[in-house]
Amino acid sequence: MSGAEPHANSTSTGPLRRLGDEIAALLREDPRRVVVGEDVADGGLLGLTRACRDDEALAARLLGAPLTPAATVLHAAGLAMAGRRPLVILPSATALLEGLAGLRELARLSGSAGGERSGAVVIIAPTGPGFGLGGDGAASPEELLTALPGLRVVSLGDVRESVALLRAVADFDAGEQPTLLLLPRSLMVAEVKQGSFAGSLGRSLGEARFARHGQQATVYAWGATVELALAAAEASGLDVSVIDIGGLSPLDVDTLTAAACTGKLVIAHPGERSPIAAEVAALLADRAILHLDAPIRRVGGAAGPLAYTEEGRALPSVDALVAAIREVVNY
Repeated sequence: MSGAEPHANSTSTGPLRRLGDEIAALLREDPRRVVVGEDVADGGLLGLTRACRDDEALAARLLGAPLTPAATVLHAAGLAMAGRRPLVILPSATALLEGLAGLRELARLSGSAGGERSGAVVIIAPTGPGFGLGGDGAASPEELLTALPGLRVVSLGDVRESVALLRAVADFDAGEQPTLLLLPRSLMVAEVKQGSFAGSLGRSLGEARFARHGQQATVYAWGATVELALAAAEASGLDVSVIDIGGLSPLDVDTLTAAACTGKLVIAHPGERSPIAAEVAALLADRAILHLDAPIRRVGGAAGPLAYTEEGRALPSVDALVAAIREVVNY
């Protein structure tokens, strides 16, 4: 993989630095926890294991692995079945496409074991544009990963929740099944004011949240599109709700349905097409049909692969989202 992925910066407010400190705290708290990844013993491409590397008591629990994602995931599965609590750190979510067979086997073993085998594996991976990598580095492959039965997929939508979300995932607050935590790259390069990181998630793992309340329309988003949806809601000049979907698999059906009460719905998603957006649209058409006063609009980004300088086009533009909001409100 390219060394272009950034290391954590030296400021105390960098999300990567705070996540690295939290990973070290998780290992100190539970001796069953280990970290598996390509260069985790050296601190990792994202710097997420630097704090562990620099602590002699933790360094031995950083298990280096070759960049063969299927083997890495299956190794973690074996560790979990032996009673460990592995955290797998990958350089990119797209690596899981190469490791799909191993990921499918992990989810199958866990889901079909009737509680006799542990599937307590956490996979942490950056996704989407933000590091200037272009191509696969700007891809958001969650639509393929959510199709695997038995795999929980959670996407960070607010950088201030990053530490609390990692904690909830690592503690398996929603049950001990393999869990993928997606970290949008655009959020990982953000700076956060000192003391702004949430101490706890404040809701169930995978539960959708209202990022903004409004009465005239609702925009559904996840990951890096949440900030874009918030900017579009503000720029529209209208009273718009924004829902951070959060749990991509399984979906929080109740919250998503309740938020459709405005009757004017927009779904923001990465890429040209998105099975996740299509599933949410179908869910809302089924569960909230009596509320709908306009067709559900889906707004995505450009089709890939994209050049390095154009990777931001993988996400929908604020202007396109504003136009969709106004279209449904005025329908």
